[in-house]
Amino acid sequence: MDIIRRRRRWTSARLVTPAAVVVLLAAAAYSSVTLLRPRPSEPIVDRAAIVTDRAIRGDLIRAVRAPGTFVAERVRIAAAPADGTVDAIPVRVGSMVSAATTIAQLSDPDLDAAVIDARAQIVAARAELRSVQVEARASQLDKAATANAAVADFRQVREQAMRYADLHAQGLVSDYEFKVAQIKAGEARDTIEFDRRKIDVDAADAQARAAVAQARIAQLMAALGAKEAQRAALVVRAGASGVVQSVSVERGARIAAGTQIARIVGQRDLKATLEVPESEIRDVVPGLSATIDTQNGLVRGHVMRIDPAAENGAVAVDVALEGALPANARPDLHVDGTIEFERLRDVVSIARPANAVDNTTIGIYRLVDGGTRALRVQVRLGRGSLDRVEVRSDLAPGATVIVSDTSALNDATALRVQ
Repeated sequence: MDIIRRRRRWTSARLVTPAAVVVLLAAAAYSSVTLLRPRPSEPIVDRAAIVTDRAIRGDLIRAVRAPGTFVAERVRIAAAPADGTVDAIPVRVGSMVSAATTIAQLSDPDLDAAVIDARAQIVAARAELRSVQVEARASQLDKAATANAAVADFRQVREQAMRYADLHAQGLVSDYEFKVAQIKAGEARDTIEFDRRKIDVDAADAQARAAVAQARIAQLMAALGAKEAQRAALVVRAGASGVVQSVSVERGARIAAGTQIARIVGQRDLKATLEVPESEIRDVVPGLSATIDTQNGLVRGHVMRIDPAAENGAVAVDVALEGALPANARPDLHVDGTIEFERLRDVVSIARPANAVDNTTIGIYRLVDGGTRALRVQVRLGRGSLDRVEVRSDLAPGATVIVSDTSALNDATALRVQ
């Protein structure tokens, strides 16, 4: 028996259900494709091409770093004491020397001849002194003999005058003869006095001539001593311990007095001279603490002098060193110095972004979504040092930001990091 089946009518409700499924499947497919495909408004950057840094809270040391060299505080110039020819230079640049070390040996034939001539003049002067002394002795003997003869004559004349006086009293001698005898006796007595004075004058003259001769000898001796000292000084010595920094002459050269032969610098009396960029010198003042890296240890110091003028975009800053120096410390050794301006306590800081300026607001990219995206945020900066800067707003500790140059991204609001 046939069963009559009724035909089902397609209602609107039955038609909506499959359509909804199709729409949902299409939407899911579109969403998946959209999620897998980068958004056209977000530029893609390579993770290896950017530099990131994490914001941290702590103390921030404001400082400037600068290269420099060790410079000797004590420098001695070994110069030629007189004109001469360089016969030998026993030392070389870099040699360690003491005060008695010979730096150069000079010679001067004219000086040698002057020494010989001075010695010959001294011999002649001494001979002249002996001649003066002999003449004085001979003259003294002659004068003494004359004086003795005068005394004898006086005694004889005096006896005769006394005899004439007796005879005159007896009337046996005339008045004339008596007076003549008296006059001769007085004359003989005066002659004795004159001869004694001559002896004194002659002795004084002899002493004066001997003194002149002795003064001449002393003068020549002094001149000889000066010449010999000049010749001895032709052996040029270091005069101080240190290291030979430079040698300015060559063997066989003829040099004038005062010519620099070598430059000797103290090995331990050193200071550091840093070349601080002119843009960073505004915060450097005398007395600031500094640290010098010698590649073999750190040395503490302080700023003691700042050059008033810049040269080649840098200002020379002298740092006085404190404490013991490492074994490799020497003049002209290249070092790195850090001058500390200020220590900021408990601040949030990041590595200094490219082209960032202190106390300004800049736009930087903060990484989100596990580092796959970066959003551009405005961050207000405070004070900073050469490598780090204080963050005063809109960035919490732990946040990771891009600090390399992103100017080529045209200030996009978001980035895709791959």
